[in-house]
Amino acid sequence: MDRGTTKKRISKVSAGIGLTAFVGLALALGSSLSSCQDDPHLRSDGASLGGSGACQAKPGELPAPDCDNSSNDCVVEQGCSVDETACGSSSTCQPLADQKNAKVKDLRFRRLNITAPDALAQEFIQRTVVTLNVDLDAKQCGEVGKGLFSWIFRVDREKNELITGGAPPPKDPFGQGFCFASYDANGIQIEPARFPIAFEGNTFKTTEKRKLNVPVFLSDDLASSIVLPLTDVVVSGVTLSDDGNCVGSFRKEGLRADCTEDTSSCPKWRTGGALGGYMTLEEADAVIIRDLQRSLCVVLSKGAPGPGGKCTRAADGSIAFKGDYCSKTKTAGDCQDSVWLSATFAASGAKIFDGQGVPGCSGATTRDGGADAQPTPADAASQPDAADAATD
Repeated sequence: MDRGTTKKRISKVSAGIGLTAFVGLALALGSSLSSCQDDPHLRSDGASLGGSGACQAKPGELPAPDCDNSSNDCVVEQGCSVDETACGSSSTCQPLADQKNAKVKDLRFRRLNITAPDALAQEFIQRTVVTLNVDLDAKQCGEVGKGLFSWIFRVDREKNELITGGAPPPKDPFGQGFCFASYDANGIQIEPARFPIAFEGNTFKTTEKRKLNVPVFLSDDLASSIVLPLTDVVVSGVTLSDDGNCVGSFRKEGLRADCTEDTSSCPKWRTGGALGGYMTLEEADAVIIRDLQRSLCVVLSKGAPGPGGKCTRAADGSIAFKGDYCSKTKTAGDCQDSVWLSATFAASGAKIFDGQGVPGCSGATTRDGGADAQPTPADAASQPDAADAATD
């Protein structure tokens, strides 16, 4: 199968089915895609002609923050007009809210390139589940996504502190902005995490590891979220622009005439930060992808689900699937009870508000489907003071 046939097949399928169906279809297509002619621009370990090299990382390691698997074959096309008055400067990173005069810098991920594990890093999942949901539904900004998956963070350089976590789908990303998710997802507590950080120039890294459950929303319903249960999260090589508006940059020449992009040849975002952490298989098995009726562990294993849609168990009760990381020794291989996740990212300035009264930002619950859940008071630690937010 040639690359053009594969891309046409993916494009045709993704236009007609829901996001959770993408995941199931990706699993079914796995053997078909792997039998196609190998294309280094679609592999997470492909050769790079830009950035600092190929986007790859061994278990327990991070990729280079600015790595780039694309061929950087950019051909400028006319037709996609960007409204910079509404969207921010395309010559930088289209900040949704200007951070220049803010003491505390607030930003939202605009691109998340997963480099591991393979089950999530494959091009099909990256394009149709991750990128499609991170990209905003804002064609006037050269973005034709859904804007459902928001990962936000707040950098306080005076306190040397980073606060980061997921955010429910915003009602108005340009006006009201985003709030840190804080709710109970069937027994999994979603809330932001605080990290001490150290700067060298404009580049920072976390100095301690933290637990962080990141919700990936597939609709406006809180119960649609797929939780990434990350442990020992580390963030590194994050370079802020001088005005605090950008991590990485936007590349207008990456836009096609219809405002889509070809990430294999000319992605519109250049990354400028890296992160990683591990997911234990037991925690991943507790995350049920509602519309697929299977656990995240099953998705990671690329296998068939066992009883209850969960990973099959060995005779001793342990999960039969073996990961690439060990939570006990914090090393690759070894006990194989975990899977390592790593990624690079780009981000731009955004407004972060306190979220009071917003379901999903105020301690709501998604038990029993979550549609009728009522907000409850959030833990103070998960509602960071927004007094220094960019446009408050």
